[in-house]
Amino acid sequence: MICWDRRGDGAVVGVLSREEIAVLRSYAAGVVRLADYGLKSCTWIAGRSEESGLWVPAEPVHDTRIVAIVKGHLPEGSLDWEVAWHAPDCLTASAAAARRAAATLPESGGVVVLESIEDVAAWCRLIGDVLAALDPYAEGRPREVQDAAQRTSDWLEALRQGIDQITPCRKA
Repeated sequence: MICWDRRGDGAVVGVLSREEIAVLRSYAAGVVRLADYGLKSCTWIAGRSEESGLWVPAEPVHDTRIVAIVKGHLPEGSLDWEVAWHAPDCLTASAAAARRAAATLPESGGVVVLESIEDVAAWCRLIGDVLAALDPYAEGRPREVQDAAQRTSDWLEALRQGIDQITPCRKA
């Protein structure tokens, strides 16, 4: 059951089953693993001062799931080089959001409390990233995998709509 509500103290509250909590936890872990995988091909270029520098891609991004996640945070029609250039920052932010969203999940089924706009943004980003990665994951796979991906997509969209009714998700 999914039920979202805004309480007087500003928190967004949702009720999720034990299974839904486990699935969301696994999706968050999956986004972190994808981000870590994508960041392995990046190189740190030191700046002039000790505190400055920049992560840059050492090669183009080839994993279609990572490309889809990054493109989801860039303007429509972004070129391949833009995807590669923005991948380090985008993947770092996606992993941080996934970790934050996972931290809001209770140990078992029950009430989920999003206490800040940062929690809401983390959930919105996690949901968007998983939705973005689902299409390339399911593409060309057997029908049952595609059907399962569609059910997952529908469920995540319902979660996002529940959050949107309380506090609209924006591109995070």
